[in-house]
Amino acid sequence: MRHTMDANYFREKAALCLRLADGLSLNNPGRFQLMDLADDFKDRAKELETQTAQQRQRSDLHEVE
Repeated sequence: MRHTMDANYFREKAALCLRLADGLSLNNPGRFQLMDLADDFKDRAKELETQTAQQRQRSDLHEVE
């Protein structure tokens, strides 16, 4: 099964990492790794949203011309 990696996909992965991290003790190194992964997934989601918005703007400009 092929999964589209859109912003929602990365947001879901970030939420999963945060849920897993919450289940670990506060000083567990895995907790910090999962939190870092969650941040990375959130950043990737933001990047994809920005790219999508820019593509839509360009598309809208071409339709107006």
